[in-house]
Amino acid sequence: MASRDFDIIIFGGTGYTGQYVIEELANSSKQTGIKWAIAGRNIQKLKEALNTVQKYIGNSSDISGTTVIQADVKDEASILDMCKQGKLVLNCVGPYNLYGEIVVRACIEAGTHLVDISAEIKYSETMQAKYFMQAREKGVYIVEACGFGSVPADYGISLLKNEFAGDLNAVEYYFEIGVGSEGRKTNYGTYTSIIHSIKDQLFSVGKYKEALKKEVFKKDLAKSCFPLHKRCILSYNNEVNGWCLWYLGPDERVIHRSQQFRYEYLNERTVQCNGYFQLPSFFISLGYLFFAAVVALMSFFSCGLHILKKYPSFFTAGEISLTGPTRKQVMEGTTKFTLYGTGWSNKLEEPTDQHTTQPDKKMKLTINGPEAGYVLTSMCMVQCGLTMLEEQNKLPLEGGVLTPGVTFQNTSLRQRLEKRGMIFEFETIE
Repeated sequence: MASRDFDIIIFGGTGYTGQYVIEELANSSKQTGIKWAIAGRNIQKLKEALNTVQKYIGNSSDISGTTVIQADVKDEASILDMCKQGKLVLNCVGPYNLYGEIVVRACIEAGTHLVDISAEIKYSETMQAKYFMQAREKGVYIVEACGFGSVPADYGISLLKNEFAGDLNAVEYYFEIGVGSEGRKTNYGTYTSIIHSIKDQLFSVGKYKEALKKEVFKKDLAKSCFPLHKRCILSYNNEVNGWCLWYLGPDERVIHRSQQFRYEYLNERTVQCNGYFQLPSFFISLGYLFFAAVVALMSFFSCGLHILKKYPSFFTAGEISLTGPTRKQVMEGTTKFTLYGTGWSNKLEEPTDQHTTQPDKKMKLTINGPEAGYVLTSMCMVQCGLTMLEEQNKLPLEGGVLTPGVTFQNTSLRQRLEKRGMIFEFETIE
């Protein structure tokens, strides 16, 4: 890769998320010597995106001369040509179910690493089943779900595991979204990813599991003698003082695959996990539960998903906007993850050895960060990319389609995120 023109190429720079990724990379690469470019279908819109971001970052950095590359997911040759120019691609073009595979395939062929922010279970698990061995043979890292889903949860468990002086058995994590004075809107692209994620979680996970078992994971995970039980679909939790819903996003499946990697490829002890979405009131929780039920019902009909996508405002009570949230709404948003880990003070030698007594230790990790969908997501994506480029000797295996928790568990990703404003706090609970 030494002869590549660029260290990083942002693919999808004109999209709503893509512009925040440009901003994050511009702020993170000022004095690093990182060479980067942006790519997409429309050259003029790419230049407009650079101008927009330049206004946000002011005089702190001049990105006006950034190279723009034309690449279109409907033109495979252009995608391959883009990948050959960079050491790593940050893929912001979704929905990944529709447009992700062509980029994965081109990156492997070109010998280029890839980071994406996928939240669609079908895409993530299908790509892992189809391309894990090819990527590993080529020495290429394809790391999925490097945004809000699923860096805080999956990588957070890796941090908790590293900090836990003993054997970590199980983790329950809760996340809450804070909004500012002008409330919150969600971009249409994010909305479509949420729909696909809920549908996949409810109806298709078994099919993807089988493909992964056939191609990637040959062993069944060792079952703990002290299993973690799922809470009610909607319940009040005294530990976080809030109403909580089962989280139907990709995190639990990503975390489960991380445990399979640890058990089968890294000879490490695995961790059980359940995730919950913490909401400010019972009635708002019911609203989210109703939306999930509508998605489930509509998925039974061949035209159901089309209708959900065609009338987003109707199905979300006006929360979805084709233009996305305003800059102020985004910059005032906050995200909080709370992870509760339970396990044992003593550490057994082999990952398959079983403890015979009840867990006797509990640790809490709190992660505070900016708005989830765009600022935190772009922050995680860019820092994952920079970590991959600069600390490849600390990455596991020698390539493959991997999860963020496994990929970055022995790197400085936490310190990089802290420098960008995220806060990680550990606490031992008596």
